[in-house]
Amino acid sequence: MNINTAEKEIIDLLTEFGLAANLGKTYIALLNNNPATGYEICTQSGVPRSAIYSVLNKLESLGIINSIGNSPKRYIPIPPSGLLEHFSQLHTDRISLLTDALGNLDTKADVFDFWHIHGYRNLILKLREAVSQANKKIFLSIWAKELSQLENELMEAENRGVAVSIFSFTKLNRQFGNTISYNLDEEKLKKVWNQKIILVEDQKITIMGGANSKNGNRAIWTDNKAITEIATNHIILDITLAAQRLKFDPNPIVKPMMKQPDLNLDDMLP
Repeated sequence: MNINTAEKEIIDLLTEFGLAANLGKTYIALLNNNPATGYEICTQSGVPRSAIYSVLNKLESLGIINSIGNSPKRYIPIPPSGLLEHFSQLHTDRISLLTDALGNLDTKADVFDFWHIHGYRNLILKLREAVSQANKKIFLSIWAKELSQLENELMEAENRGVAVSIFSFTKLNRQFGNTISYNLDEEKLKKVWNQKIILVEDQKITIMGGANSKNGNRAIWTDNKAITEIATNHIILDITLAAQRLKFDPNPIVKPMMKQPDLNLDDMLP
């Protein structure tokens, strides 16, 4: 079977949903030609003859294909829309069961106020989740590469009325809310600094750490108030320093980010 790029991507994605590669190849082959016998599917899918019938039985038991007739038995797949509904319902059912099971555990969740995020992909997923659940404010210190992967979530957040403030050293292709950038070349900056990221959601949740897509990346998620204040103040300071260099008034941006936006430090000094 000659697998094109689109089919390979589908097979790879199906493995993430628990379907082994041979199951994915068989389903794709049936989509392309059905109904088909086991021998025909074996020829078209590239799955070995010794394995094809166990693969077909597995797919049939999962409800992803159906068989018709007996001499010879032929197989037909459920349509792509049916497969998506199958995985969606399966995911919903498993989440419900897991929620109930975890709810029965006697754990003290408040003992843990930060969690490690291992890997770049998991970092992006956690960032998207934080932006999607924000209700009031999002503060970001970010590079262009990571911002491009959060564009949809940030657009939706702005549509919900969430105030977005972004600081970056790198040139950004897209701006959201109050965006401050030095417009430095990202590739040149990589030679000097390692990529880092800070996200503060509703001044309650912070995600911060490395943003390295090539090596084992490490970051943290926390609802620790002190760390969230430190992260917020770090972004405020970066914006304030940028204002001095880029010649703009930072107060309209940073005051809403402060715990006490009406506080004027000048009034506190003798």
